[in-house]
Amino acid sequence: MTAIDTYALQARVVPVVVVCMPPLVLLGAGIITTSALGISAGLVTTALAALASQLGRDRGRALQPGLWAGWGGAPTVIALRHREAEHPGRVARAHECITAVTDMEMPTASEEAADPAAADERYGEAAVRLIARTRDKEKFGLLGAENQSYGQRRNLLGLKGVGIAVAVLTLVAAIVLFAVTEGTADERLARYAPAAVVAIVLLTFWLLVVRKSWVRVPADAYARQLIETAETLVAERAVPR
Repeated sequence: MTAIDTYALQARVVPVVVVCMPPLVLLGAGIITTSALGISAGLVTTALAALASQLGRDRGRALQPGLWAGWGGAPTVIALRHREAEHPGRVARAHECITAVTDMEMPTASEEAADPAAADERYGEAAVRLIARTRDKEKFGLLGAENQSYGQRRNLLGLKGVGIAVAVLTLVAAIVLFAVTEGTADERLARYAPAAVVAIVLLTFWLLVVRKSWVRVPADAYARQLIETAETLVAERAVPR
């Protein structure tokens, strides 16, 4: 599997699978009782999986501008600002390395203070240029892993409303089916309890875990890792060939 396929799977497909898991468990354990229905459900699931990558990506991307606005800017831009630096020396060193790698001068602290918006534009452009120089997924594997983690959490947040609705509907369906279908209590419990448990677990996950603050953790980690790659690239230039 290529790096691109891995990103699509982890960041785009997995979030949609998480959303669909409760009804899939209900179908597999409770409703599907014949091989014909099983084959049909399998074909439908395969077709839906082909669309899952696009759905997961689109929901996450639609959410991203609002996330960044709430955080005060893109994480890579925030990490490059003088005015928000916890360690000014590290920011100065990062600016030097980025300039060396991208041939783009970074704003000084006084320039940033005079025109913060213009400085942010330059930081954003610098990040774009740096990303273009870190496409090698084998060489920058940790950067790719942080990007996948951020993409997955962002897309899960984008699907949160749908995930909650699906989990609630599946839980209700499992309870209703347990009450109205034939068979002993143990038989019905074996059929429908797994889906109900999965729905409850995922409902808890959606409500308590999937939040903006949860998404920001890997976003900030990616920004830090991206900036660190500039120093790596500078060190490589200094090595005689």
